[in-house]
Amino acid sequence: MLSEIWSHFREIADRVIDGLPAVSVIVILAMVAHILLRRVIGWVASRTAPTFAHPLRWGAKMLLITVSLVLIVKALGFDIGNIWTALSTVLAMVAIGFVAVWSVLSNVSCTMVIMMSRTFELGDEIEFTDPAGVRGKVVNLNFVYTTLRDEDGRLIQVPNNMFFQKIIKRRRAGDGSVSLSEQLTRQSDATVTKTGG
Repeated sequence: MLSEIWSHFREIADRVIDGLPAVSVIVILAMVAHILLRRVIGWVASRTAPTFAHPLRWGAKMLLITVSLVLIVKALGFDIGNIWTALSTVLAMVAIGFVAVWSVLSNVSCTMVIMMSRTFELGDEIEFTDPAGVRGKVVNLNFVYTTLRDEDGRLIQVPNNMFFQKIIKRRRAGDGSVSLSEQLTRQSDATVTKTGG
């Protein structure tokens, strides 16, 4: 039994020794790629928002590490079929999750733009030109929806990203002097009820 363990260990050691030149080349190429990626991302960051650079830098680093590790394992002569299957499964789950949260993230970021640019405020009357007939007074603004009350008193919830996809008409209520902090802390006068249908 001890001789079997020793022969198995010897086989792995021989694979590692035989693969060292290839591993060295992979590590050197990964280091060069890392330096080049840092410079390219730095160049992109200097021309865009700094907050964009951090996730890009992190994603590029993780991709480089993953590809390098897979290449090293393959260069050492190990079967990467199972590793590749697991990795592709994880990447597929991440992609599905990204698509699932994209809508929520879109609405949250649009909410921030609406509040900072003061596209509209509580009390303003909003009308969408497409689809025609969607019109009402803004009674609530949260991170996902803007709630409008139409002329019949019904509540209409509009996803905040729709305000950047459609043409809207706005009539200000009063002097429009509702501050951003008041919009965030003000209690809604809307009660949303779910109806079956």
